Amino acid sequence: MHDQLHRPAITVHDDFTICRCDWCETLLSPDTAVCSSCHSTEISRTGSPGCGSIVSWTVVEVFASRTSNDRVPQTIAIVALDEGPWTYAWITGAPRANGKAPIRVRYHHMIPGEPYPMFVLQATR
Repeated sequence: MHDQLHRPAITVHDDFTICRCDWCETLLSPDTAVCSSCHSTEISRTGSPGCGSIVSWTVVEVFASRTSNDRVPQTIAIVALDEGPWTYAWITGAPRANGKAPIRVRYHHMIPGEPYPMFVLQATR
């Protein structure tokens, strides 16, 4: 699972999708099975630009590969997407809190076999 996190940069930028309730059209996180507004289970996928702000993050130590006992730090975060839903995501780079300004991120790619997408930090202006 985590050996994919440390390979050289992946150039595939597959599309990022979130969920949308077929009944009330509420936008939902990518891993939603039941609508939080109307409780419908009729959920579809819809495209998303994949931009948002980090709500919270932590650094965890994960195994460098499936065959290694070495651990490396990785950042996992809760990202509030600009469309509204929140999602868990791995973050490339180390977020740095800079006062009250939100830490902006954008979707980069999915990691094969990993449930959470990889996001990258956006440059601040």
